[in-house]
Amino acid sequence: MNRHHQRTLEAIYAHPLRHGLRASQVEALCRSLGAQVEAIGERRLRIRMPSGQETWIRLGEGVHHPDLDPEAILRLRHLLQEAGISVEHPQAEGPAPRGDCSHRLVLQLSHHATEVFRLEAGPEGDALEHAVLHPHGLWGSGENLTHRHDRDLAGQRAPRDHAYLARIIEAIASADAVLLLGHGTGESDMRRVLLHELETHRPDLLDRIVGIVTLEAGQLGEAGLLAIARDHFGNVPQRRTLVGPGLEPGRP
Repeated sequence: MNRHHQRTLEAIYAHPLRHGLRASQVEALCRSLGAQVEAIGERRLRIRMPSGQETWIRLGEGVHHPDLDPEAILRLRHLLQEAGISVEHPQAEGPAPRGDCSHRLVLQLSHHATEVFRLEAGPEGDALEHAVLHPHGLWGSGENLTHRHDRDLAGQRAPRDHAYLARIIEAIASADAVLLLGHGTGESDMRRVLLHELETHRPDLLDRIVGIVTLEAGQLGEAGLLAIARDHFGNVPQRRTLVGPGLEPGRP
């Protein structure tokens, strides 16, 4: 279990109850443990552990990263206890991060482009690098493939651009901790599409997802995005261009 999930687990078990526990961090922790997480209604999540234990929690107020109220924390703690998961005995095990702040990614996801912000620790302090991933296959056509009339067969699941998803997953595989930002519902929500792809093909990478944050479309600029990154990762340094295989330079 990586250090971010370990801290979330410690917060769930803290006495007295800790305030400010983010719903995005809790969802990421549960997914890393193999749990199924499903939105039921606007502000509730149903969580089902691999061993069958199940509960639901109510999310607090807040658009980008709602907190959990005391009742939700207690429900979650009871669920984890029933599943045999504790601070001393977390179920998920994985490689330790290479450094305290090494290789952190913030991905702002959509079907049309993915903004990639990488925070990397170095001898002279952190550096923030930026790039953009664009789909060059199915989703690069500009068609709205989430609507039924654009599908090959009526009622068929909207087709997916697996080449584009594979490039995003490759970026996640290079990181120790990843924060997912996005909006939408169902197939229009790239966070959910990506998480399904990870659960199906690379479940070993789920432990690296440390937060899943909902954005209001068109209301968050770069300053707001980096503020959310600070909330999860700490101070964010000055940006520079990220260059690498499959990555295109970000906006100046």
